[in-house]
Amino acid sequence: MRLLICLLFCTTLVLPVPAWTLDNPVREFGIRGGIDASGVKENYSAREVYLLYEFPWSVPIRALSNIRVRFDAGFGDLEGREKSGFWAAIGGDLVYRPFGDFLDFEAGWRPTWLSDYRFGDDDLGGSFQFSSHVGLALHWRKTTWGYRFQHISNAGIYDENPGLDLHFFSFGFRF
Repeated sequence: MRLLICLLFCTTLVLPVPAWTLDNPVREFGIRGGIDASGVKENYSAREVYLLYEFPWSVPIRALSNIRVRFDAGFGDLEGREKSGFWAAIGGDLVYRPFGDFLDFEAGWRPTWLSDYRFGDDDLGGSFQFSSHVGLALHWRKTTWGYRFQHISNAGIYDENPGLDLHFFSFGFRF
């Protein structure tokens, strides 16, 4: 099922559809901080520095809204009770703006590399993982305030696959 969802998401990024080009694609740089949601033996905290780049096309839905595709990259750390490790993730997001440029609903998927995948009693299976997320962001002037629910899992490519769910809060600058 996860593979089907990943394939459908990737397919939407390459399908030919009517699109508008944007004069000024949005770029955003910021930080995220989060904690584990549940279902793991360790207590986790995470931090990430991120960069978002909106591709210069969009799919119109109605007068004020459209769906946009953006590049999403981040570098951060994941900390358990006694151990921490770094991660790097690069992928894409679909962004829906129902009220112009004030509010974003986002969903995305990023292949993720972890420097360490064992934290106390939790074994995430291996260094190569997939991160998927849903979230929302509020924009005010040149700043962005957001929330993201993120799931990190190896999609069953390793024997161990407990997955890790995180709540992230973000603050960024748009330019």
